Amino acid sequence: MAQTPRGPAILITGTPGCGKTATCQRIAERTGLRHLEVSALVKSEGWHEGWDEEFQSYTLDEDKMLDAMEEILEAGSGFVVDFHSCDLFPERWFDLVLVLRAPNAVLFDRLTERGYSEKKVRRE
Repeated sequence: MAQTPRGPAILITGTPGCGKTATCQRIAERTGLRHLEVSALVKSEGWHEGWDEEFQSYTLDEDKMLDAMEEILEAGSGFVVDFHSCDLFPERWFDLVLVLRAPNAVLFDRLTERGYSEKKVRRE
């Protein structure tokens, strides 16, 4: 059985507040690629082990996320994916990986505006 060619897969990674989601949205709009915002999918698809009250965030279930994402990416119409790191994903999944960066002052302001707790945002 012939394998259907998949569209390109791009991973955009970087710290919270560096512009991953905005960049992915722009790329998706201009290319027709599907934007996968992994953090949103962790919540909506239940790719987590529950809520961590101390850190005010979900605890990622890596196996559940990776299994689900592999199915999504193999279906392959072309994707631009945003996530905080690239370490979890097999290299074979992506044709291009971009790491975004932003100055600390910019990150501090953006994360403060988003209401991140002091445990996540500290000016040193």
